[in-house]
Amino acid sequence: MPISKLVVAAMACPALDKVTTHFSHPIHMKKQVLFGALATLGLLGSTHLAQAQVTITNGGTYRLTHYGVTADNSAVAYGVPVGSPLCLDVNLNLTTAGASIAQWGENVNDGQQFVFELQTDNSYKLRHKGTVMYVQTVGLAKAAGTLIQQNVLLTTGDDAQRWLVTDPNNNGRYKFTLKNSANAQGVAQVLEIGFGSPAPGASVNLFDDNGFEQAQRWTLTRTVLATKNAANSPIWLQAYPNPAAAGQAVRLRVEALRSGPAEIELVDALGRSVHQQPATLVVGGNPLELTNAALAPGLYLVRLHQGDAVQQTQLVQQ
Repeated sequence: MPISKLVVAAMACPALDKVTTHFSHPIHMKKQVLFGALATLGLLGSTHLAQAQVTITNGGTYRLTHYGVTADNSAVAYGVPVGSPLCLDVNLNLTTAGASIAQWGENVNDGQQFVFELQTDNSYKLRHKGTVMYVQTVGLAKAAGTLIQQNVLLTTGDDAQRWLVTDPNNNGRYKFTLKNSANAQGVAQVLEIGFGSPAPGASVNLFDDNGFEQAQRWTLTRTVLATKNAANSPIWLQAYPNPAAAGQAVRLRVEALRSGPAEIELVDALGRSVHQQPATLVVGGNPLELTNAALAPGLYLVRLHQGDAVQQTQLVQQ
């Protein structure tokens, strides 16, 4: 029997609890039982063709695909073709804080595309493309079994948004380890799909780093940026916080299809340019901050010029 079928058979054993999904309530999973069974079957460390390695770049946009597992027959009920790759997915492509993250059949929605933002400690924050939401643990917890969601950017106490991305065997199967997540036994917590489930909607959670690749490894695909604010625009722009309180710094999220110099301009409600600053864009995500003097309360346009491309968004200053 092929290895993949043995894995599915083990997961389908009626003696085991169900896998948590978007569509069922969580039930505690006795993973040590399954892990031991898989080890007995010789499935841990099973040989598969090496996956393509990618060069991870700061600001690059990537899709995370569950390694070695494709959608099973349960997928039909949700309109996902059987055999589809399963990817890290923000539920319904929501842009709201607290939206759950699970796996789903591969598609082109931004809910399966994440901008990798390099931190000074060489970890990455993963931003849901086209939003200001980041992949983090629910409640900022670090315990095994903690579910994964998206939430607003944290600037302090933010280990729950920092992921150490490694390729342990140099074979294109990436592991995402939560920063400072080691338990009392010194075992770090990694991003996993419980039991290596092949079901669309299966939840993503933390669990002890145990080397089970079909549950704890991901392949990465760099994706081409889609246009956003206007048709055929090579740049996408968002200002936050918006509205901005008095004295509050305004930051920009810029996604660009080409690199090069750009200019940021602030225009008031009378059409007067009240601030300009240069910027240098790279392909992918570009976190920027406005360096303007304090603004009077009112409505402003933030314009981004790059060559002959112009993108703009409204900003409310309180």
